[in-house]
Amino acid sequence: MCSTTMPQELADGYNRFVSDRVDEQQKLYQQLAEGQSPHTLVISCADSRVDPATIFGAGPGELFVIRNVANIVPPPSAYGDDPKAPLAGTAAALEFAVDHLRVSRIVVMGHAKCGGVAAALGQAQKEKAERDTGPGQAAGEDQSSPSYISRWVGLMAEDGTETVMNNPAMDQDGLQQCLEHQNVRSSLERIQGFPFIRKAMDERGLTLHGAWFSIAAAELFWMQDNGGFSSGEDRGRSEGSCP
Repeated sequence: MCSTTMPQELADGYNRFVSDRVDEQQKLYQQLAEGQSPHTLVISCADSRVDPATIFGAGPGELFVIRNVANIVPPPSAYGDDPKAPLAGTAAALEFAVDHLRVSRIVVMGHAKCGGVAAALGQAQKEKAERDTGPGQAAGEDQSSPSYISRWVGLMAEDGTETVMNNPAMDQDGLQQCLEHQNVRSSLERIQGFPFIRKAMDERGLTLHGAWFSIAAAELFWMQDNGGFSSGEDRGRSEGSCP
């Protein structure tokens, strides 16, 4: 049975929201009640430390946000034409933002120390260890009923394998960041496989962007044409991407 009592932490937060809501904000909410017109769609991780509205200093109604584990966009082929296929929550939100709200741009934003990316990287490293030691040498896991998380981050399997195989001398932190960057690039590539995305890009100039947020530095890095990431505060400084 659901509890009918608001948790104290949430009650305190709501009280702060009410006390800070000045007349100007009240008028804004009255306007937003008539509809929304966000300028940007942000696809970000569900991680509690990475809030797009906070990072971009956005007010209510400015951003349409899709959040999931590891800011992944599955390819269109993951859904197919079967009406009984798994519900396409991310794709549905993507379509709504582009076709109905007509956002001007899409930003896929990854972040440092992403747990979903770490899970995908760990799986890739485990599989490499099993290949190196030979069949039956490494303890395997029971895959009879994979978890929802393992199935979801499995969308990064190919990128994880390439990251591990192509960077044998890289330390764990470097591999993690390398895969975080590649995951942003791959999600942007998969987005373009949706017909309504290509149509919006061709007909009304929808633009796609990549970003990566350093939690420790509270600093945003923007993806460049070469696939690397440069700081929004200092374009001369960049976070290296793996080869």
